[in-house]
Amino acid sequence: MASLDGVSPLAVTTRRARRLSLGLVGAVAFLALVPEALTGPVAWTVLAVGLLIGLPHGAVDHLVPEWTLGRDLPRRTFAAILAAYIAVAALAFGLLLVQPVLAAGLFLVVSILHFGAGDVEFLGLRDALAPWQRASAALAFGLAPVALPIAVHAEQARPVLEGLAPELVVLTAPNVRLAAVGVTVALVAVTIWSVTVHGRSRTAVDLLVLCAAFVLAPPLLAFAAYFGGWHATRHIARLLALDPRNAEDLVAARVVRPLARFARSALLPTLASVVVLLGLWWGAGGVEGLVAAHLGLLVALTMPHVAVVSWLDRRQQEQRTEVPA
Repeated sequence: MASLDGVSPLAVTTRRARRLSLGLVGAVAFLALVPEALTGPVAWTVLAVGLLIGLPHGAVDHLVPEWTLGRDLPRRTFAAILAAYIAVAALAFGLLLVQPVLAAGLFLVVSILHFGAGDVEFLGLRDALAPWQRASAALAFGLAPVALPIAVHAEQARPVLEGLAPELVVLTAPNVRLAAVGVTVALVAVTIWSVTVHGRSRTAVDLLVLCAAFVLAPPLLAFAAYFGGWHATRHIARLLALDPRNAEDLVAARVVRPLARFARSALLPTLASVVVLLGLWWGAGGVEGLVAAHLGLLVALTMPHVAVVSWLDRRQQEQRTEVPA
């Protein structure tokens, strides 16, 4: 991302989003130590944050190609991208209906890779670490929000897994849980060592806070805080810096107008997602029904979202490695 007067818009958004995400997820980890603190209105607030911030973070995917390339796309190209996005989402949801085990298993694997890659990009680790260290970091950051809650809080995670596909309860078997914890702890330890020797000790703080939240807090609340307050917040920070309209505001440390622009761009797709979510929840009701509906929507939207973000990561890596003439 280009800078103005030596200040990078991405640096501005990254700094603020990192503080916010650490504060929100760290607060959930701390409250988990206080008896009955994560119940009632507090629990519903955490769930609302996860939903209201989590859903919009992918709602401007259709604008990412234009922002990345720095030019308006022809209407036909834009329509084709939008149609492909909707088609992939529909196929993913259809797969969940006819082959729930395959779809849910693929969703979990893709989520681990996507979550991990998101933090690697956000924290600037792609160019700071060796390839094997970068892979370790991506898996550590990805496994923490997926494997740890299942392994540590198996009884609470089981209904969620059953909502995706009943066969997935095998992931709560003692030997599977032990293996998941062992692999995750090993990758976390390797990553902490890697970032520390490269002078990136603050990254170790991020990883430790993330692990603490998923070990201490109820899995549903921990994931809600993570999805909205961490993953989505950090991705939105990247998007704010990507939108060329925000450059002047961001280098002047003004974030209100960039956030307002993002909200306007994300409004209609987010409302459409909420309508679909309410439709899926209509027959189930209750918290468990809401979770199942939200997971079904996430399965559908994750696949095209991951494709867009992966393309964005590759393009930005290419731009960073280009040698000026």
